[in-house]
Amino acid sequence: MEDSLGVMIKKAHNALSRDSDHFAKTLGLTGMQISVINFIANNEQHHDLFQRDLELEFNIRKATCSSLVSKMVATNLLVRAPVKDDGRYKRLLLTPKARQLATQIEAFFEASEQRMATILGAETHLTYEGLRQIAVAFTTPTRAPESW
Repeated sequence: MEDSLGVMIKKAHNALSRDSDHFAKTLGLTGMQISVINFIANNEQHHDLFQRDLELEFNIRKATCSSLVSKMVATNLLVRAPVKDDGRYKRLLLTPKARQLATQIEAFFEASEQRMATILGAETHLTYEGLRQIAVAFTTPTRAPESW
């Protein structure tokens, strides 16, 4: 498949992941951990955040998210705090350690976004919308044609 859109999206994803992992490594973290810290720091003032919010935001499975959160709790990046009205639910809160890193992480992601916007130019919003639509459409697996 020459000029495959799927292959190019995968290559772009890999390049962004490697860039994120490289920066995260300088902080002693993983790319996913800095993404979680950034997401919580940017959204915690609006509402309580739970593991389910991470699953939805990053399109990851429950087991993957549980493992990620457990590791972040063990390394003193997150705390699970019971909700006042229902102790079964645990809010995710940044620790002071993670909060200290949040400013650097935010600056990294802002620079990354700016870099992508510069590359895409005036078409940034169209590219974003197209990728959003692909993400939504492909949450349901593609079925193989019956002729296969």
